[in-house]
Amino acid sequence: MTASFWFVILLLILGCSSLLAVGEKQVREMLNLERNLLKNFRDYAEKLEEKIHLINNYLEDYNDDIEDANEDPEKYLSNPLNSFRLIRHMHQDWVGWQVYMEDLVAPDAVEKVERLLLQLPQKEAFRKTARNVHSLTQFYGYEPADLVAKDERSSFLHLSPLDCYHLGLELYEEQDYLGAAKWLQVAAHNYTLSRHRDLFDPLGAPRWQVYRDLGRTLVKLNRQSAYDAYESALRLNSQNVHLMKEAGQLELFTLRDPMEPILDLQTKPTVLEKYCRGKVPRHQGRLTCELNDWVHSFLAYAPIKFEELQQDPFIIFYPGIIYKQEIRHVENAYERCPPNDRFELEQGINGCSISDGYSLVLKRINERILDMAGVEKTWETFYIVEYARVTPFEPFKLFRNSTKFPKLNLMNFKDVEAKVIIFLKDVTLGGAFTMPKEDILVQPKRGNVLITFENEEHSATTCPIIEGTGLVMIKFIMKTGD
Repeated sequence: MTASFWFVILLLILGCSSLLAVGEKQVREMLNLERNLLKNFRDYAEKLEEKIHLINNYLEDYNDDIEDANEDPEKYLSNPLNSFRLIRHMHQDWVGWQVYMEDLVAPDAVEKVERLLLQLPQKEAFRKTARNVHSLTQFYGYEPADLVAKDERSSFLHLSPLDCYHLGLELYEEQDYLGAAKWLQVAAHNYTLSRHRDLFDPLGAPRWQVYRDLGRTLVKLNRQSAYDAYESALRLNSQNVHLMKEAGQLELFTLRDPMEPILDLQTKPTVLEKYCRGKVPRHQGRLTCELNDWVHSFLAYAPIKFEELQQDPFIIFYPGIIYKQEIRHVENAYERCPPNDRFELEQGINGCSISDGYSLVLKRINERILDMAGVEKTWETFYIVEYARVTPFEPFKLFRNSTKFPKLNLMNFKDVEAKVIIFLKDVTLGGAFTMPKEDILVQPKRGNVLITFENEEHSATTCPIIEGTGLVMIKFIMKTGD
């Protein structure tokens, strides 16, 4: 599998092709299409190997004859049989070899790939995923050079120089020359580091061309380094007349009309970007194991360990309080969610409404929430939410503004006393839950529970996901009458 294949998978994760953005069915279809293309390519390679094997066998025979002849050419050719064999080879075989070399290898495989190409993602799908990758790297402060490793499997976040090249070209087309220059520079400078570098030329990206496109981009930014890029391109392809003409025109133009260079923007990360990058001030939380008898006295015999993250507003965190078997039960319930109970808060954020009484497991989880929150009653419904967004979003704000929950919306959100988030899946890269005003950052981990008590609604944001999808279960706790 090439680096480009894994880049396609990365883009599926990051962009509109994620599970939630285009739907699981479309993703399966795209993966099946990629598998079919790979299998067809493998079949073609096998046929090609058969042809190469046949040619090599005959080359050995021909070489043996030539080696014999080299020992004593006159003696060899004086033998009429040897002479006949040599002349026959030259008179007949090489004409046949020419025809054999011109024959298509595995024409059925070629026809099949032509049919499959019609099903490939269109230009707009690539544009959207390219924009998503670029914006995501900016949000998390990744430099393009950080994503190109010598060993392209050494990191979850890796792009090949070919990937960077096409990202740069896409940004160039969108006239984002500052962004394009960064990606193209990384592509050019790391070209030879990739173990797939021999593939780049036949795939339409020879190294000289990468330098030329970098030069074109730097010209747009009025930078002197454009000369160096063109010189590198000419060293690699010194006989290219069009390239020489383009480089000459650049020199004449800049001498006649020099302009101030456009430099990279010095941007500061926003507060949200800082928190999502993990730069959170250390809070004065305390890990506490108490005899929690807020609701039921029997809890004195089974204290629950929790971490108090904030006192005002009161935010508490319970590690590993939901068990694996319970999570599997919830996941199965989500997979079997009836169409009428499914909802979409926004593109890439889907969910399912499930009643507390759906099963004994959910009843048991709800009772545990009562114990953890120290309340007597919760809202009647669990909301399972799955998300794969490359932009941040505020989950509770989406619920508040949604018209999809008539019963819930009858209650004013000012009557919400607390919000409970049960994390059902680990999210290792991105996807953290943060409340910047309260210095709160929680990385989703399977089985953990976060409860926030608020006098007023505070900004609670889910950071963009880099890898995978997030899955949480949300429960609202309403204020009770005096």
